[in-house]
Amino acid sequence: MPQPPPLDHVGQFKIGTQAPGAPFLNALLTVPQNSNSVTGTGVLTQAISPPLRAETAFHGFVEILVMGGQTTQVFSLHGVPFLPIVGPPYVIQLLISLKEIWGNEGTATYTYVDGSARHEVKNVPATVKWLLQE
Repeated sequence: MPQPPPLDHVGQFKIGTQAPGAPFLNALLTVPQNSNSVTGTGVLTQAISPPLRAETAFHGFVEILVMGGQTTQVFSLHGVPFLPIVGPPYVIQLLISLKEIWGNEGTATYTYVDGSARHEVKNVPATVKWLLQE
């Protein structure tokens, strides 16, 4: 079983292709010292009519996977609406796979709801800037 990360880590994740009209998820995630739990918040936006803005609170865990000599760090998160109102759009699942432990790039797949519609965004680029590593 992978050991929890030894340090506090706070990362600013940018998830999406940044193509015109494509959804873009910006998340701030924290992994406490000596833990594999992850918490944070995120905002999903999309320049469509009407514009999409989905604010989400995330919780989940992070694991380190080693397969075929490749090390991957995987963040598996569930989301709930950030605001306590009925029926807001929000991200219900987020899976981020970084190419190395505490790496700066990888891919992400997520599912969000908007009204009664469910949307899945698969294998889009994910980058992270680590803000705190004590």
